[in-house]
Amino acid sequence: MPFLETIEKGISKARDLGELSRLNSEIAIRETHRKECFTVMGEKYYDSLKNGTVPDCRILYREIENIEGELEGLQRQIQRLQKVMICPGCRAKLTIVSAFCPFCGAELAKRNLCPNCGAVLDPEANYCVNCGNRAIGRKEE
Repeated sequence: MPFLETIEKGISKARDLGELSRLNSEIAIRETHRKECFTVMGEKYYDSLKNGTVPDCRILYREIENIEGELEGLQRQIQRLQKVMICPGCRAKLTIVSAFCPFCGAELAKRNLCPNCGAVLDPEANYCVNCGNRAIGRKEE
């Protein structure tokens, strides 16, 4: 059944590309909103200097913090989809599974990896979504 496997891989790749496009659109929307918040914050600060008052930007600050948290989550989803991780030391994109970054030597976070293919396993997964093998130490239900 290699033909069916090829079709399934093609469908999966198309699905992944669609999800990647959606995530990138979400990121663009949030980055635009973040820029708008910074613009409003700057205008408030300018007006306060002009009027000799102290600006209250706490609400905008919290909004920007929320947006940045959402952006981090969306970036993590993209990394999972592309099967890459970012080195915490040098921020390099890594596509290999290793204990240390090959660029800066930083220790990489230990992850729950599939013993068969090396893919990152979801903490709740009983089976690897990449190769289908059962995760070690997981009970079948």
